[in-house]
Amino acid sequence: MNTDITVLQEIDWGAIIPLVLPVLLLHLILLAIALYDLFKRRNIIQYPIIWLLVILLFNTVGPIIYLVIGRRIIEK
Repeated sequence: MNTDITVLQEIDWGAIIPLVLPVLLLHLILLAIALYDLFKRRNIIQYPIIWLLVILLFNTVGPIIYLVIGRRIIEK
């Protein structure tokens, strides 16, 4: 197992950031939209605490699952 942290200094971060930044931005936008929608509709969604955990714990997939499936489950 390589535990030498000096390898990080050799990485060309200027080439990596343009690839990672759009993915990170998409993740943050999805997270914000899902959390806003959950907060707005918390009184009509079944098990809002469980959906909050799904959104927060399953990173990018969690907000997508909530927006596709969780918004349909409305009746309490």
